[in-house]
Amino acid sequence: MSSRTRPLAALAAATAAAAMLLGACSATPSGSSSATSSGDAAGGSAITALVQQDQKTDIDALTKTLGEPTAVQGKKLCYVTRTLANEFWGYERDGFEGEAKKLGVEFSTLAVNDESSISEQLDKAQSALNQGCSALLASPISATALDTVFESALSKGIPAIVLNDAKGTVPGVVYVGPDASTIGQTAADYIAQQLPDGGKVAMIEGDPGSSNAINRGLGFKAGLEKHPNLNLVASQSAKWDTNQAQTIATAMLTANPDIKAFYSQNDGMALGVEAAIAAKGLTGQVLLVGTDGIPQAKKEIVDGNITATVSERPTTEGAAGVKVALWLLAGKQVPGWVDVPAFVVDKQNVDQYPTGMP
Repeated sequence: MSSRTRPLAALAAATAAAAMLLGACSATPSGSSSATSSGDAAGGSAITALVQQDQKTDIDALTKTLGEPTAVQGKKLCYVTRTLANEFWGYERDGFEGEAKKLGVEFSTLAVNDESSISEQLDKAQSALNQGCSALLASPISATALDTVFESALSKGIPAIVLNDAKGTVPGVVYVGPDASTIGQTAADYIAQQLPDGGKVAMIEGDPGSSNAINRGLGFKAGLEKHPNLNLVASQSAKWDTNQAQTIATAMLTANPDIKAFYSQNDGMALGVEAAIAAKGLTGQVLLVGTDGIPQAKKEIVDGNITATVSERPTTEGAAGVKVALWLLAGKQVPGWVDVPAFVVDKQNVDQYPTGMP
């Protein structure tokens, strides 16, 4: 769920979701099982039947199985994204548009003004259907805000695909992205590795209505349960906002000056935490793990101001969404969860990712 010019990865069907950087995203999709028989991709029930709701497959393995898709004459793919002021969603868009161009598919991208524009995003999603889109891709701001549009699309035989952030409730919607719970657990495990003697830790949460924020938080807490020498002493929402994160982290450090590590649910907020740590003269002494892997976060890792980030792969996700749409339009079965796993970036491997996002 997401992240950015603010500061930084398994899945099932999903539906979804500053200072300048916002929370990027990943979910823990869920949904009921649907039939797996293939059929005429023109019918709504046939599209839903092509989605193997309880199956999860890595995008690379899926591509090897189904082969590279081909463009279908007269088809148009539409992507309803979030605010492009958030750097993360710009990379998601780039992956979508880049793959569509490579395959020669007509496409359209519709973005909203800010991270809280739920009604605007709903209007744009409905507009996409009215434009004659052959497949609808979206990164929902909130978990269920676009469900009615997804249901309408599927009923018309139009594939519906969520890129990165959303918890699925509509059978037939495909989720493409990482598992947000796994992201949180990965952060907890990393901190445990860096703090073998344990200590106090704190978490800066994203927007409480975001699937990413909810599931990253649950995953982090579940990860801490495996490491009883780590004590979560503070956890509070900064709503994906860098400035709020700085204020909250400052208060946490004042109340608990012996905090050993922070987990920030996105990199935009991590930049705020970084400033709070620096103001206390604790840079390099307090671990700071972010989420998303935005370029600024990786620069801060190089400079020693952020310890690590659990990096997502938005460019890969956007491209994978195009493939899924074309596979469905060709009548091929796909899993309900197309996994694009996240991974840790720290000083050991940051030089492998000098620009952009994978």
